[in-house]
Amino acid sequence: MRRAHAADIPAIRAFLTAQADVAMFPLSNIDTDGLAVAGGDNAARAMFVWIDGAPVTAFIAITAEGMLLPVLPEAPAGHWRAVAPDLAGHRAFGMAGEARAARSGLEVLGLSGTGSALDRDEPHFALELDALELPAGHDGFTLTRPGPDDRTLMEAWRASYHIEVLGTAPDQAMAVAARDIARALERDTYRILWRDGAPVSMAGINAAAPGIVQIGGVYTPPELRGTGFARHAVAGLLAEKRAAGITRAVLFAASEAAARAYVAIGFRRIGDYTLTLLDPPVEIAP
Repeated sequence: MRRAHAADIPAIRAFLTAQADVAMFPLSNIDTDGLAVAGGDNAARAMFVWIDGAPVTAFIAITAEGMLLPVLPEAPAGHWRAVAPDLAGHRAFGMAGEARAARSGLEVLGLSGTGSALDRDEPHFALELDALELPAGHDGFTLTRPGPDDRTLMEAWRASYHIEVLGTAPDQAMAVAARDIARALERDTYRILWRDGAPVSMAGINAAAPGIVQIGGVYTPPELRGTGFARHAVAGLLAEKRAAGITRAVLFAASEAAARAYVAIGFRRIGDYTLTLLDPPVEIAP
């Protein structure tokens, strides 16, 4: 494994594109925030990257804010051991990746069993959008692009999502949610679902690359759950993306109910995806 530089970006992008189902976070980051520079004024999601092979066959990254992002189709433990000395001293706050690669990294880096707000393997789903099935009664809903007047509602919903799904501390959730929604509004990545003039659910894109999107941040208030609103929100957003030329979507399911909703609109399970959020963040030991 060797440290990647700007000249490697085309080869990295080609590798990540070939592995897009499990590589959406780094694939999106490399286009939006690029590579991080030691001692530089890096964007939070800019990445320090290590690669192997020519063409690239293995990829490990840590963002400037501390999220570890592996894409390791083969021999993950060996790749983690090779890069561990370079990762020593980096502040890590989490891991996101295909379950086998991510769990191997947590073990090799000594992060397994440390305190965490979230540590789970979620079922991972994919859908070719020409197979998208709009739920019955979808014409009775409206999906809208949010504007400034929707910010307060979206921040409240996103804060609740953080507490319930991501394990964020309640006293921190609103501040984190406000940053998330500011980014979402700036990048036009979320949609709100309405029924009879009232907002009932929302869904967003948390990573995107040419031809493929990753759904995230799906939220329906507790009092409105069990009604199918989430599947309408996701299906409506994907129908919009399909019309814009997107051909594939991936997502993870945080609950059995969510998994059923996604299967109902055509998604099929392709594996497991690990999401670990360390609490507190830790410095990776030598």
